[in-house]
Amino acid sequence: MTTNDKFSKRFQKSYENIKNLHLSKSISSTELVNKFSNEIDKLISSEIDINYKSSGIAILALGGYGRKELCIKSDIDILILYEASKFEQAKLLAENILYKLWDTGLEIGNSLRSIDECLELASMQDSTILSSMMDLRAITGDSNLCINLKNNLNKKLLPNISQNFINEKLLERKKRYRKFSTPTYLIEPDVKEGKGCLRDIHSLFWILRANTCDIDVDKSISNEFITKEDLILINKAQEFFLQLRNHLHVIKNSYIDVFDYESQKKVAKFYDIKDEKFLTKENVLMKIFNEYRNQIYDITDKIISRITDKDIFRSRRIQNLNDFYIIHRGLLKAINPNLITKDPANILKAFELSSNNNVDIADDVMNECKKLIKIKMPKNDKILFLFSFAETIKRCKKISNFIEKLNKANLLSFFIPEFNKIRNLSLADPSHIYTVDVHSIFLIKEFEKLINNEYKNEFPFETKIAKKIKKKDLFSVAALLHDIGKGFGKGHSDRGAVMSETICERFSYNKDSKELIYFLIKEHLTMSSFSQKRDMDDIELINEFGKRIKTIEKLEYLFILTFCDLRSVASDVWSDWKGNLLRLLYKKTFSMLTKNTHNKNSINLKNINLKYSSNEIKNMIGKNYKQYFEVYSPDEIEYQLKILEKSSDDLILGVRYSQKRKIDYLTFWSRTKKIGFIDICKVLSYESINIFSARLAELKSNLHVYTLEINRFGNSTFNDRKIWNRIKKNIESENQSNKDNEKNHFLISNYKSTLKAKVKVDNDLSSKFSIIELTAGDKPGMLYSILRKIKDLGLRIRFVKISTKRESVEDVFYVTKGSKGKIFDMNEIENIKENIMDVIE
Repeated sequence: MTTNDKFSKRFQKSYENIKNLHLSKSISSTELVNKFSNEIDKLISSEIDINYKSSGIAILALGGYGRKELCIKSDIDILILYEASKFEQAKLLAENILYKLWDTGLEIGNSLRSIDECLELASMQDSTILSSMMDLRAITGDSNLCINLKNNLNKKLLPNISQNFINEKLLERKKRYRKFSTPTYLIEPDVKEGKGCLRDIHSLFWILRANTCDIDVDKSISNEFITKEDLILINKAQEFFLQLRNHLHVIKNSYIDVFDYESQKKVAKFYDIKDEKFLTKENVLMKIFNEYRNQIYDITDKIISRITDKDIFRSRRIQNLNDFYIIHRGLLKAINPNLITKDPANILKAFELSSNNNVDIADDVMNECKKLIKIKMPKNDKILFLFSFAETIKRCKKISNFIEKLNKANLLSFFIPEFNKIRNLSLADPSHIYTVDVHSIFLIKEFEKLINNEYKNEFPFETKIAKKIKKKDLFSVAALLHDIGKGFGKGHSDRGAVMSETICERFSYNKDSKELIYFLIKEHLTMSSFSQKRDMDDIELINEFGKRIKTIEKLEYLFILTFCDLRSVASDVWSDWKGNLLRLLYKKTFSMLTKNTHNKNSINLKNINLKYSSNEIKNMIGKNYKQYFEVYSPDEIEYQLKILEKSSDDLILGVRYSQKRKIDYLTFWSRTKKIGFIDICKVLSYESINIFSARLAELKSNLHVYTLEINRFGNSTFNDRKIWNRIKKNIESENQSNKDNEKNHFLISNYKSTLKAKVKVDNDLSSKFSIIELTAGDKPGMLYSILRKIKDLGLRIRFVKISTKRESVEDVFYVTKGSKGKIFDMNEIENIKENIMDVIE
C-alpha cells in the first residue's frame, strides 16, 4: 500500500466518523465542523516535517476551513506561505501534500505565496481573496510567518483599503441578494449563499474586521456593534444552518447547498419533524428555516448599518414627535424607554411613528415593545387595545410599513394569533415564491402604489378604480387576512372568510365592515379564476359572476384586490394578457350591474380606434368579430389585421418581442381547416418553443387566429428568422403529421414535478360546452401532448385558455363531442380524466 493510499484510508476513516457523528446527532454541528477541521489539520500535519519556528514555510487554512466551519463535503482551502529563499522547498512540499489530498476525492483550493504576494493579491479589487485571508489559521510550520502575515494585514493593508473592502462587500451582498432572491431560490433556497443564510454571517464579521483593522476579532465576544443578545441569536441560527448544510451534503453526497423540495422531505425526517394540524412536516421545517433566515437578515443588516453608518448622523438635532418619542440620528427613540410598557398604547404609537417617518426603532425601544407578548391585560383593557390597533390602521399613512414592522418584531400575532400559522409559511406551489405573510403584506404595498399614483402611467385604469376605494383600512385588513386560511387546511378562501368573522369581532368592526372583509376573503380567487379560465363571451357566465358580486362597490374592491394579489405573488406570474382579461371581466360585470345591456351582446366598431373601417374589418374577418375584439387589445388587432391583409397564404405568421414582458408574441392566421391549433403546438414543441399562454378566435369560415406568448430556452427568438421560416414550412408540410410522435412523448416523460396533477370536467359553467380544467407541473411538450390526447378522444376544442405560472400550468379547454355538444356520460367523463392524467402525471 502506497503512502497516498494510507493517507486516503486515514482520511476515509475520519470522514466516516464525522458523518456518523452527524447522523447520530450526538454532538452539536458547531462542534462537528470544528472537529472535522481538526481532523484535517492532523492529517496534513502528520505528512509535513517542518519546524514550527524557523523553517520559513507555513501551511495555513483559509475560508470555511480557516474558520473551523468545515462541513462534510465542503472544499478545503489551504495556503502554503513561504519566505523568498524557501520557494523550491515550499513547491516540493506543496506537491507532496496536495497530491495526497487530491487522492482523497476532496475539493482542494490551494495557493503557494510569499507574504508580499499575499498582500498584493489581497489589495486588489476582487475582495474574495482578502475575505478568505481574514479567516486564516495556522495548521503547521513556521508560526512566525503566520504572525507576520497577520500583522501586515492588520497594520499595513487594512488601514489603507478597509473602506474600499467594505464597499466591495456591500456591493457583493447586493448582487448576491439579487441572484438568490429569484423565484427559484426563494422556493428552493441556497443554505450557504442565500439571503439571511450563512454567507450573511460571514460577511458581517468580514466587515467588522475590516472596520476595526483586526482580523482576530473574537466572534464570541460582544462589542460596541454587536450585543450579547445579537451573538446568541447568530450562534443559534448558525448551528441550525450548519446542521442543515451538513445533512444536505450527506444526502446529496456532494457540496451542493440548494435546499430543494426532495431534500426538504429528507431533512424533515432527519430532524424528526412531524406533520402538524393542517401543515406537512415540510411546511413546519420551512417555517423554522424562514424564521432563522429572516432573523439573520434583519440582525446582520442592522449591525452592518451600525458599523457603516456611524458617522452619517452627525447632527445632534432632536426631532420631537410627541411628549414620549423623538427621532435622533435616524432612529425612533423614547425619552424614557422604561415607561413604554406602562401604557401598551405607547407600543402601537412606536410602530406607527416609525412607519410614518420611515425610520427604524432604536434597540432599547424595540426590546421594551417586544414585552407586549408577556403583558397581562384585564379583559376590558384588551378590548380597547385591540380596537386601538384597528384605529391605528385607519389613520396610519403607510399601513404596509406598520404591519410589516409588527410582523418582523413578531408582535402581529398578539393582535391576530391566527396569523402565526402563516408567518414564515412556504407553500409547495411554484407560483407562490414568497411566504404567505410576506405575500399578504406585499399585496397591501401594491394597493398603496395604486393610490399613491406610482402606477398611474402603467396601470391608469386600475389606479382610477383604486382611488374610488374609501375604506382603505378595511381593504388592507382583508388583504392581510386573504390567505390566512392556508395555515388551517384546504379550502382556504371559505375557511379564511369564516375566521375573519372572529378577527373582525375582536377589532370591534360593525356589521357592514365585517361583511365586506368576509366577502373579499371568500371571493378573492373568483375574479382571476373566471377571467383566466372561462369564456368571457358567455353571457351566462357574466350574469352568474354579477350575481355573486351584487354591487358596484364590491366589484371595485374585488377587482383591485385581485389585481394586487396577482401582482404580489411573483413578478413573472402577472402578464398583460391576464390584466386585459381582468379588466374585461370588470367592464362586462359593471355593464351588467348597471343594466347597461347594449354592451353585452354587440360591439360597435365605430367606437374602436383602428385604421381600418368597419366594412374593411368585416370583409377581412367576417361578421363574427365579437369574440375577437373582446379577446385582443386595439394594438394587437391593428398588428394582426395588418399581417392578414398583406398575405394571401393559408398560414400567416408574425412574431413581435415585448421589451416590457421580455417575451415573444406569436401570431398565426390560418385560412384552412387543415392547419389548426394542435398542428401549431406540435411543431413548436419539436423546436423546443415554450408556450406560456395562448388564445384563439374562430372567425369566418376557415379563418382562425392563434396568439401565443413564447420563448425558447428562456431567450427571445424574434431575430431568428431561420427558426420561424422552418416552423412555418413544417406546419404547412403534408409530411409533418407523419413525424415520429415518440420524440415528444420521450421529451415529456423525462421531467418530473412536485406539483400534484389534477383534472376536472365541468358541465355546469357553460350551457354549450364541457369544460376540462387541469393543473400540473409544466413539462416540455406538455400542451401538444394534451391537445393530441383530446383529439384522440374524439373531442373538438372550441375555446382554450392556457396559463403557465413558472413551473406549473393551469389549462382550460372548452370542448364538445364532435358536433353533438356536451359530454354527459359519466363513464366517458372518467375516461377523459384518466387519459389526460396519463399525459400530465
